[in-house]
Amino acid sequence: MTAPATAPVRPAPPPARRTTTSPDGGTTGDTDGATPWRMAAADTLTVCSGLICFGLVLGITIDALGRDELSGIIGAGVVYGGSAQLTTVTLLSQGSALALAVVSGVVVNLRLLLYSAAMGDRFASQPRAFRWLAPFLLIDQTFLMAEGRRQLPAEVFRRYWLWLGGLVMVVWTSSVAAGELLSPVLPSLPHLTLVCTAMFLGLLLPRLVTRPAVVAAVAGGVTAGIVSELLPALGIVAGAVVGVAAACLPPDPSTHS
Repeated sequence: MTAPATAPVRPAPPPARRTTTSPDGGTTGDTDGATPWRMAAADTLTVCSGLICFGLVLGITIDALGRDELSGIIGAGVVYGGSAQLTTVTLLSQGSALALAVVSGVVVNLRLLLYSAAMGDRFASQPRAFRWLAPFLLIDQTFLMAEGRRQLPAEVFRRYWLWLGGLVMVVWTSSVAAGELLSPVLPSLPHLTLVCTAMFLGLLLPRLVTRPAVVAAVAGGVTAGIVSELLPALGIVAGAVVGVAAACLPPDPSTHS
């Protein structure tokens, strides 16, 4: 006796792709049901702790160096880069010329050129005004968060990027202002001006895991130290240039088997 024939089982259809509709009537792709501002808020929360800590330290340092508090808050939004602002403020407090302090800040921020090159394809199809103005919001945190949102279509990315940059700027400038307000109630200790340096060392050391990184760090640090003794205003610029050059040197063939 044979078993009764059964109808073939058809596989279930794949789930429908979730889309949203853009203002021009087209679809903007899968956004997992989250609006751009919600995604931006979630990503801002991810980097919030680091921003707040760095902002507080920078605000305390600005006050400890005797710089103008209002200028520090304005600079937090205009410069929109903690390391560049710290470099500029430190050099100005040491009596360096304004032009040299600005050049040093620019050198510190040269890494943003690499970020912009990596994100070039995401800005190429955007409106002209966005391509010219939105890169101002490019810093370490916004770059890292946006790189995790590669699936966003152009129109959704545009709104997400503006929300992300705006929220990060609010957190950053507020943290710098809070640091300046907090500084006067802290003990008057000379080593407060070294807090930012210590923080940068804490960020640097875990990254010294490759030979080029170690060579660049050592070459840049030694150069900056020597030049700072001879020409204090040029120490940071010289260290940055030598460090980058050392990192770009070809590897020694004898180190490879």
